[in-house]
Amino acid sequence: MLEVAFNSLRSRRGSVMLTLASLTISMAIVIGVEHIRAQAESSFVRTVSGVDLLVGARTSQINLLLYSVFRIGNATNNITWKSYEDITARPEVAWSIPFSLGDSHRGYRVLGTDSQYFEHFRYGDEQPLRFSEGEPFTHPLHAVIG
Repeated sequence: MLEVAFNSLRSRRGSVMLTLASLTISMAIVIGVEHIRAQAESSFVRTVSGVDLLVGARTSQINLLLYSVFRIGNATNNITWKSYEDITARPEVAWSIPFSLGDSHRGYRVLGTDSQYFEHFRYGDEQPLRFSEGEPFTHPLHAVIG
């Protein structure tokens, strides 16, 4: 029985080789896509650490994530300062970072925030923001450039 099967495969050598090549390429693509997906997920998770919840004005989840974490896109709206204060006053909230992206200067986005950003924002594996020079602002009208 096996001899008949091998003879059949030998007589169709071209189509068998094409089928094997197609299967090999298909498996390589599936494995490659899965590897890229896992790496992208890992990269997203490592981008900001220690954040349990993002709160913003009504928009899509991906839009809020891209805007607040990666600074991509624009906010559809902002929440009021009163809403922010109400949220941060809740006993479940240990800390919060208010910020708003708006204007840009010479192609760089301007981020409005307070000192909580420098105290609590972590990226990668719990790495705090570091300054090559200078220090976080200490006055409402001060700025940090970089």
